Amino acid sequence: MQRLLIIHTPDADLKDIAEGIKEGAESKGFRVDIKNTNDVGNGVSFYPYDLILAGSPTKGIFRGKIDESLSSFLSEAKRTVGKDAVAYVKPRFFATNKALKKVMAALESQGCIVKNFKAIKNHQSAVEFGKNIKI
Repeated sequence: MQRLLIIHTPDADLKDIAEGIKEGAESKGFRVDIKNTNDVGNGVSFYPYDLILAGSPTKGIFRGKIDESLSSFLSEAKRTVGKDAVAYVKPRFFATNKALKKVMAALESQGCIVKNFKAIKNHQSAVEFGKNIKI
């Protein structure tokens, strides 16, 4: 059974999106764990996972900032090099693409290989995205 790790920031909308991705992926037979970026400490190991999904809300209207807790969480993660990853954001106006690039850069700075990226608006579109995940 293939395993996914979904990482989300403490934002309530991101938690809902992460749970939607989990719902969709589990319906296709994936085993899924979810981690909140507030769950920092010794750092999570990416070793047991086949795919890492990391997300943040898009902050700002133009600059596309992301939640700082995501970068902190990723910097504490272990066994990240060479892991396949997906970046996702909750879209916001004109800043969505910039935010996606920042999430991708945060993953790549840890040695992950970003295979896909997506702006996900709500729970239902997250479920559909989860159903279409391919490793």
